[in-house]
Amino acid sequence: MSIILKKTKEKAVLNFHPWIFSGAIQSSPKGVKAGETVKVLSDTGKFLAYGHFDPESQIRVRLISFDETKSDLEPGFWTKRWTEIYHTKRKLFQETATNGFRFLFSEGDLSPGFTVDCYDDTAVMLCRTPGSIKHKPELLSLLSHLGYETIIEKQEKGEKAEDVKILFHKGTKEKCIFKENYHLFQVDLISGQKTGFFLDQRENRQLLGTYANNQSVLNAFGYSGAFSVYALKAGAKSVHTLDISQSAIDLCEENLALNFDSDLIQSKHKSLVLDSFDYLKHMEDELYDLIILDPPAFTKHISKIQAAARGYKDINLKAISKIKKGGLIFTFSCSQHISTDLFRKIVFGAAKDSGRNVKVIHQMSQGPDHGFSIYHPEGEYLKGLVIQVD
Repeated sequence: MSIILKKTKEKAVLNFHPWIFSGAIQSSPKGVKAGETVKVLSDTGKFLAYGHFDPESQIRVRLISFDETKSDLEPGFWTKRWTEIYHTKRKLFQETATNGFRFLFSEGDLSPGFTVDCYDDTAVMLCRTPGSIKHKPELLSLLSHLGYETIIEKQEKGEKAEDVKILFHKGTKEKCIFKENYHLFQVDLISGQKTGFFLDQRENRQLLGTYANNQSVLNAFGYSGAFSVYALKAGAKSVHTLDISQSAIDLCEENLALNFDSDLIQSKHKSLVLDSFDYLKHMEDELYDLIILDPPAFTKHISKIQAAARGYKDINLKAISKIKKGGLIFTFSCSQHISTDLFRKIVFGAAKDSGRNVKVIHQMSQGPDHGFSIYHPEGEYLKGLVIQVD
């Protein structure tokens, strides 16, 4: 089956962008089902790409191949592609140090709709599009062949935690432990956010460790406490982990116990079950040398960008205003609709309103196993800055 694009609408495909929006389509065959593979043609009939069709989405076709001789209409297409990706991703890390990584990153790995995170002998997968759901059996077969003893699928029916359905395709384990740069972390496979752990911050956590020695640290929006573990391992003088969720703090304390003896935890760490906005507003001036601001996405919809921007500016303004002279702030946005340029402007606005001198000493993004296609800048969802406040 073929769809034909409107005149001049083939430019994005020729530039290898993996999405075709409904407004770019001149005609499509009747009866094509969601998830079916279609051939994409220019208005003159020239081959452009293969992709998965979705009649219910504004992104009408998600592209999987720009080579006319290769598509998943042929058996073994996905197994070959995913096997190559898997071994490439494994080479990014020394396995004795790190055995948690993102195997499939949707469009970043030209596998639209597929997300797979691996934690030691456990794999957690999400299939978010009709095309990925159709080809799920091939992924399950490969993961089993690769030796994963537990394979879990999370089906997201909405934005709330209770809207997530859990399917055990293999094994029954609900929690697992994996290594990240020799640190140990527990993953709540059932109740944890997304696939259970935020692997995308691995390199940024390691960067934090180079600055945390003998520093007083605040880890706001702390969730699993991973930044706190890195700070304490690096010799931080004190670490406060702050989160509004008691279950998040419980997970943080479990991770601390995996890495430190109880005496060190009691003497250097404090857990705070509080709202991060309120805490930043009311905390004392010059209490911390280093502050981490890694909030959840403030918006998942383009219509709410302005409200999200106000939220990011608010927490950054408070942190910049109150941190010790010479202090460092690791500040992030994981909102896809907040661009790198906009995030920098937000931090600029917060710095200006604080009246303090602020300079950028590092720019951060997601880890190498979350690499995004240069043709698909929308894949760069995690933005971060390390700023120093004088």
